[in-house]
Amino acid sequence: MVTMRRLRVSWDGLGGLPGLSTFYYGVASPNVSDCKTFFTAIRDSFPAGLTWNIPSSGDELDSTTGQLTGVWLGTGGGTVNAGGAGANFAAGTGVRVRWPTGVIHNGRRVLGSTFFVPLTVQSYDTSGTIASATLTTFQTAASAFAASGVAKGIWSKGRFDGDGVYAAINSAEVPDRVTSLRSRRT
Repeated sequence: MVTMRRLRVSWDGLGGLPGLSTFYYGVASPNVSDCKTFFTAIRDSFPAGLTWNIPSSGDELDSTTGQLTGVWLGTGGGTVNAGGAGANFAAGTGVRVRWPTGVIHNGRRVLGSTFFVPLTVQSYDTSGTIASATLTTFQTAASAFAASGVAKGIWSKGRFDGDGVYAAINSAEVPDRVTSLRSRRT
């Protein structure tokens, strides 16, 4: 069992939001400034008006059960405002960052993903895929986040109760493919 610290980054300020990105830290009282630096590095790919709130506290969870075990208080959080040029964006489409771990659990690789939508229209190329400059920005920022020296990981809840696992991320991959999200809300 590992005690994980869950960081929930909230997205707000545009239609279709609020949204949420969840990250897990494997150290007590984490300094989450690496997360703030990550969002600051990618902010120009998102429309003005979008705001990310990165708290310096959150819940502690048991990695095997996912049960709440306490709270953590860290440092380095804050607010990041998107800075993309223009107000036009493609709602529900954007970039996916994959977080490999190198861990195999129940015969499967533990691999996380974070979705980043909506991107400004300038973030796409003329063929409708992600522009090279945008891919480079995301890959550089995600790789720096993964290698920041602060233990971060993926939580896989497993196949049955009590079968969860926390796996430390060891890199980041940004595929050259547009991803889309659909709301589960009605």
